[in-house]
Amino acid sequence: MTKERLREEIKIRLKDVPGAEFLSQGEKAAALLRSSPLWSRYTTVFLFLSMNSEIDTRPFIEEALKAGKKVFAPRVEAGRLAFYPLLSPDGPWQKGPFGIREPAGSPPDRLRAVGPTGAGNFPALIIVPGLAFDREGNRLGRGKGYYDRFFMKIDEEHMEYTALGFCMDFQIVDRVPVEKNDKKMNGLLTGTQLISFS
Repeated sequence: MTKERLREEIKIRLKDVPGAEFLSQGEKAAALLRSSPLWSRYTTVFLFLSMNSEIDTRPFIEEALKAGKKVFAPRVEAGRLAFYPLLSPDGPWQKGPFGIREPAGSPPDRLRAVGPTGAGNFPALIIVPGLAFDREGNRLGRGKGYYDRFFMKIDEEHMEYTALGFCMDFQIVDRVPVEKNDKKMNGLLTGTQLISFS
């Protein structure tokens, strides 16, 4: 199956998921991760701000901030992901170039963009969105390549991290088509399971 066809199939299935289920599964996944050694290993968490058709990351933001962790979320800037610290699960937010919710850039004295290679922000747990994943750690994104470029950069800088693909159970498929620069995940997290590949 091609990437394009798999994307369309998953998007159709996601449209049939009730909105409350995304939050419910996000809460269960956050509880599952919190009880794992992986959660206590890292003091910094990079995550995405979920859209309506994605498993909800708000429970992670709440848990991480309550635990005193540094929490960062991305904005799309000049063709790359720039991560900003989150001070609250309630924002402030702004709408990004693709209509996706992003951390607001003001006031500048409270929100400071960090480059993906900021050594002070690593080691880190990175919770990664995707339309589909397989059990070898392969990921199918939305086709823009932002996360692949982000991981390429931090790999070049030899940063230490664990990348967890985050999704609903049905988004784990038999096989994801891969290309040379596609980044493999270190594990997968859903509302029912935490799978480690390394």
